[in-house]
Amino acid sequence: MKSLRWGAREARLTLLFILIVTFSFSTGSIGQEAFKLGVVNTEEVLKGSEEATKATETLRAAGERLQKQLQETADAVRTIQEQKAKTQLFVEDAQTADLDNQILQLQQEYQRDREIGQQALLDKERELLEPIYKSLEELIIKVGQTENYDIIFEKRLVTLYAKDEHDLTKKLIELMNENGENGEKSE
Repeated sequence: MKSLRWGAREARLTLLFILIVTFSFSTGSIGQEAFKLGVVNTEEVLKGSEEATKATETLRAAGERLQKQLQETADAVRTIQEQKAKTQLFVEDAQTADLDNQILQLQQEYQRDREIGQQALLDKERELLEPIYKSLEELIIKVGQTENYDIIFEKRLVTLYAKDEHDLTKKLIELMNENGENGEKSE
């Protein structure tokens, strides 16, 4: 459940990384000035976050309920289609018109329920996960500022190698869970 906002952010981070490396090499500042770099795997932080796990479970359960509802409607359509196929051999077409109408109504109901359900799931995903993404972003900024990091990169996006001491993923998982338990939001 990755939002488009995070995809655009990853593209900007890649561009930022390339610009920083290019600037650093062109000015010869690497080696002259110590940068404190950090990396974080935000996907792992979200997987390890109790709040994000609860939100994901809520969405999964709602998706399963929607799927069950849609399956019941699809089964009803199939039952009426089978009934029509059996009846059709022995009666006139006009007598099966009622079954055709029932099938059409159920198919329209299925389509409407699917569209409404998918939109409701998207809305709920946005409602549940956007505050978590925002909290994570704020937490990364807070850690960066309080621990004097010059740059914190998304580990999966731009990092080929980083020493474990630069990886902030575990620390951020712990902080996310502490903030979630205390009901606090990062500032």
